[in-house]
Amino acid sequence: MNTTSQNPTPSVAHFSFSGDFGGREKVAVGLCRSMRSMGLDCRLFMVVETRAGEQRNGNLMRSLGDIEVFAEIFRTSSRFSFPLLRSVANRLHELHISVVHCHCYKSLYYAELMRMFGLYRGVVVYTLHGLILPKGGMAAMIKSFQRMGLRLADGVIGCSREVLESSLPPRCRGLSTAIINAIELPEPDPSALLSGRDKAREELAARFGLDPSLPVVINVGRLCTQKNYPLYLEMIRRNISENGAAPVNYLLVGNGELQANLEDAARRMGIRDNVVFTGFVSDMDAVYRGADLLVQTSIWEGTPMCLLEARSYALPVVAPAVGGNVDVVRSGDDGVLYPVNDLSALREGFDMYMDDSLIRSRHGRRAYERVQSDFGTGEWSRRHLQFYDEVIRDAQPFVEEAT
Repeated sequence: MNTTSQNPTPSVAHFSFSGDFGGREKVAVGLCRSMRSMGLDCRLFMVVETRAGEQRNGNLMRSLGDIEVFAEIFRTSSRFSFPLLRSVANRLHELHISVVHCHCYKSLYYAELMRMFGLYRGVVVYTLHGLILPKGGMAAMIKSFQRMGLRLADGVIGCSREVLESSLPPRCRGLSTAIINAIELPEPDPSALLSGRDKAREELAARFGLDPSLPVVINVGRLCTQKNYPLYLEMIRRNISENGAAPVNYLLVGNGELQANLEDAARRMGIRDNVVFTGFVSDMDAVYRGADLLVQTSIWEGTPMCLLEARSYALPVVAPAVGGNVDVVRSGDDGVLYPVNDLSALREGFDMYMDDSLIRSRHGRRAYERVQSDFGTGEWSRRHLQFYDEVIRDAQPFVEEAT
């Protein structure tokens, strides 16, 4: 097996468990692709949790795209499996992996167990994507596993400064840093996106039964408590009650455990016919090209990929001032940030963009340019590689002792 002392250029495995597709998976896949495009030895280790069901597993595999060249796919129906632990460790050994980069608390737990049992002797890095759980026994257990793993990890990356500062426990052995997520641009220039918006909106309208003459507002994400969709629905209800009609196409893009509850809430509010619940959408390119504005209503975030995605398509955003949002959006210049759960401030930002298409276009172009200058995948990968090097040097005595 290669150790860090024998392999100065690290071979990296991005390791995650998942039953469905979301922001964490986008980050792991995107980072792996970016590192491989730089000629680096990088693999994706994805454990598909079959307990989530065939539909959600299907969403995951479809959305991962063409990953066969660089992915190791494992499957499990158990919350913990020692045979799986051995299978992953054996493959790490065969591929001479020297850095395991974990993207969820479970992969971190497995990585540290592999080291404890002498099945893996490289370094372990963990990215905090943001983990806030409701109260309860399972949540307490997950948090304890994560705290233990954070204390043992050689390096910890926060996807935002807020996530890192709020989640990193004391007495951690390794190094830590904040690295904001990044994304590939869909077009080399924003002009093509802006000039093609009307045609793309017509295509989106035909797909979801919308009025192509009206702007399209989207809220994107898993339908869960964190995303605070009741605030979005209340915004829609207020807009309709005050305007007498709905001069906007409202979309809620995503699936999740709260979909039926949210549809019932929209029905009780009298707006069920005014908001489209799209369900899971695998080809988000068409949605972003045809939309005019992203509204986000989350209670908390890491650095949400939908925010970067929308901005990469020259869309302005109205988003809460939480997590990495404050690192990405320049409020009043290329988007609007508002206090969490503040309906009045949310509506103020929304109205500004709906009332003036020129401001939408100007802020959308600036958002694109900011992604281009500050959130490209090349610099993202280089920052990770620099951090790996620092972690390897810092962990050298520990690795040599384990070896």
